Amino acid sequence: MSRGNIFRWLIVIVLLAMALWSSVEMWNRFENHVLWGYLPLLCFFGFWNGTLMALGLHPFGSREKRQLFLWPLLGAVALSLSFPPFPFPVIAMLGFVPLLLLADAPRTERGLKKKWIIAGYHCFINWNILTTFWVANTAFAAGVVAIVVNSLFMLVPWLLFLYSRHRIGFIRASFIFISFWITFEFLHHRWELTWPWLTLGNSLASMPFIAQWYEFTGTLGGSLWLLAGNWWAYLVVKRWRENYRSSAMNLLKFRLLPWILVPMVCSAWLYFSIQDGESEVMTVAVIQPNFEPHYEKFEIPQSEQILRMVGQVETALERGAEVVVLPETSLRVDLHRVESDERILTFASLLRGYPGRSLIAGLNSIYIFREGEIDPEFLRIHVQPGTGDTTYWESHNSVGVIDGDGLTQLYYKSKLVPGAEIFPFSDYLFFLEDLVDQLGGSTSGLRTQEERTAFSVQGHRLAPVICYESIFGDFHRGYFDDGAEAIVIMTNDGWWDRTPGHIQHLKFGALRAIEFRKEIARSANTGISGFIDEKGRIRLPTEYEEEAIVIDELKLNNRETLYRKYGDYIGRLATLLSIGFLLMIPAVYAKSQMEKKSGLR
Repeated sequence: MSRGNIFRWLIVIVLLAMALWSSVEMWNRFENHVLWGYLPLLCFFGFWNGTLMALGLHPFGSREKRQLFLWPLLGAVALSLSFPPFPFPVIAMLGFVPLLLLADAPRTERGLKKKWIIAGYHCFINWNILTTFWVANTAFAAGVVAIVVNSLFMLVPWLLFLYSRHRIGFIRASFIFISFWITFEFLHHRWELTWPWLTLGNSLASMPFIAQWYEFTGTLGGSLWLLAGNWWAYLVVKRWRENYRSSAMNLLKFRLLPWILVPMVCSAWLYFSIQDGESEVMTVAVIQPNFEPHYEKFEIPQSEQILRMVGQVETALERGAEVVVLPETSLRVDLHRVESDERILTFASLLRGYPGRSLIAGLNSIYIFREGEIDPEFLRIHVQPGTGDTTYWESHNSVGVIDGDGLTQLYYKSKLVPGAEIFPFSDYLFFLEDLVDQLGGSTSGLRTQEERTAFSVQGHRLAPVICYESIFGDFHRGYFDDGAEAIVIMTNDGWWDRTPGHIQHLKFGALRAIEFRKEIARSANTGISGFIDEKGRIRLPTEYEEEAIVIDELKLNNRETLYRKYGDYIGRLATLLSIGFLLMIPAVYAKSQMEKKSGLR
């Protein structure tokens, strides 16, 4: 056995042993009610890369195998390092370069299509593993599905680009590459299997100082910047490898560096030129109750939880808070008897002692239908054993405004987490019902609402944003159509333990402050809670896993940004271009073939 093969099998053994050990450790922790932390990362990374090396794709074989294994892996590492908590967003401009270089292989090479697919999937699945492994802390099946399926989705625009570039010409290839990927990101925000966490533009959340121009473009503008940067970097490396050194340096100095620096300089100018003007303010308190969601929040009696939250709310009111915010699913509420619901009455009684004050609370609410009013869209049915009595009901992840008069306003979460809160394409994927049950979801899903609505509180309007909704930029425009002057985010990020998940969620949500130039108050069950200003800067952040009350002034404004007015126009334009390119390919390819046959080329 050669030395290379010895090293290969040693690494295979280490990777698979790491995957096996972490799997066993996860099971032991599950049995003992202990969270997993970074163990899913070791499990997924070890299993995928160890299996791939065992099957023959490894860095100790031929030059081709080294490239197919190492280059996509390096691209995945670069893309992962560009996302929070790492402060290196511009590194994303190197993430696609290895794949683009591999795509330069002659089209006549044997097995080329298979190699392209393997290389692309190898890159994308490692990117998903390294950046979003923490999803498995919610449920192991959820982590596997999110990583495997999202990597397959990413493969679609990549393969469409590879199919198109040799048929439509190299000059147009850059537009094809960029438009196909942005179209993928744009559509991934808008269907039932949505998972836009790895939208490239989100990576700038780690350094909002260089993302100030998002008020004009939104996150897809960041994706455009990074994708085009990848293309310029690819051309620089390509020319250098082909010994066109002077051309490569010219591209670097006059194309790539200006492309990187000009938006950053413009962002810096915006950062320092936007001054805190006079605006109305509201004193807001965000509450962090700190109930661990796996083994506490849904196990501890609601009465005990309310006792803690009542104390926190009362403390905030005594300290001058006009509005107090409780995180996602803080109260379990029966909406069919809201006038007599003891949880609502408890807080309403407290607030009557503080006239004019309000509580915005995340609700885990249900509604039991009375005879003749059944809504079949989100219907759930319960048959009582023995008696056969049937109850028709629906469930919601909602948020409500409570004052001295009780529950006065209500909003239903409308961007739902696939699997956990919505059964995607249930009419066609009915055979996956058991998997949905494992993810803790429901085949009937949660009730949503078609239009965004803002709460009227203290004479002002606030956008109620629940958890997952905070990463959808264009989605927020509906709140401002309804007059929202600031954003209130209620979330429960304790599902993911001390991993990058809760940090990414916090920072992605902060991009909404830049896009709409609105301040944000954020209440998270286990953290991180605090406030975010119009430049995306986080102030008064709490520690993760602590009980906390944070009070500050929330600035209100009716400012309208370009992004607020036009939304994801970059995504819509990219989609039109992609459709045009796909329609153009057969005609261009047929023309080139005819010219070859006629001897014109």
